[in-house]
Amino acid sequence: MLLHKVVFLFILTSFSFSAMSSADGQKSKVSWQPVASDKLIRLPVNIIEKRVEQDFNMSPMASRVSNIEKEMLNTVNQMKALGEQLSNAQDEDLIEQRHALLQQKSHYLDLLQESQSLRQRALATKQDLYLNILDKITAQNKSNSSSLGYQLRQSQKAARARMEKMITRVDQHLVNGGYDEASPYATEYATNLDKINQLKNKISKHSANKSPTLNGVEVTSQEYLRQLLIDVSSEQSLLDQEGLLLSYMARLVALDANEMEYQMSYGADEMEVKRQEITSPSSVADLFL
Repeated sequence: MLLHKVVFLFILTSFSFSAMSSADGQKSKVSWQPVASDKLIRLPVNIIEKRVEQDFNMSPMASRVSNIEKEMLNTVNQMKALGEQLSNAQDEDLIEQRHALLQQKSHYLDLLQESQSLRQRALATKQDLYLNILDKITAQNKSNSSSLGYQLRQSQKAARARMEKMITRVDQHLVNGGYDEASPYATEYATNLDKINQLKNKISKHSANKSPTLNGVEVTSQEYLRQLLIDVSSEQSLLDQEGLLLSYMARLVALDANEMEYQMSYGADEMEVKRQEITSPSSVADLFL
């Protein structure tokens, strides 16, 4: 019965965890489907990043990844405990302990494979979302900069700036026009001007009004989004490396299971092969002389 278990484990691990294919049918239940809505695009680009992460953390996909991580940690603890028991196991318990450890290793790799698959899907979804946002912001900026309304607003802004500059010059002339005593108008003007400057300074330093920065340097929304896309690509490369580690770990589990099968069938490697003894004709030849 134990041999059958070992052979089954070997078949399971040799085919790269084929049991995981049944989990693929549950992808629709473990999903994350963010949308590049107009409301999202209107947010400051650094807030968009936080909003996207928040949306993912509330998704069924993030919940499943979190649960897998907890189960993986629990499996690792069981593997460590079994490893300690294996070092002190007697011959009659050795095979059972090794079998139990291989089962836990196989289970861990199943979980790791599912986790990697979900994280790859999440990164691909995030990449598509950021590309969609980037396209919409770029198109929006082009539309705004080329529209007649934009040009009119720019002309009005320039005219307003000229007017305010002229009013300031006239007001300062009146305030400093030779009066020996400051007039109520001059005092109120100076107070208002000071408050205006304080408010303008507060607005310029407000976190909701700050331009996005990378390494302390202000960048455009498009540049910030391109950096986010580079970060996503870097995370995908790391997952590819983890996938390579997973394949080697799975191969070792398969080899361990294979070794156990051979030992159960043919004995330990260090055991001498017993051959049937056959009488040599030369040993009895004298009897015929």
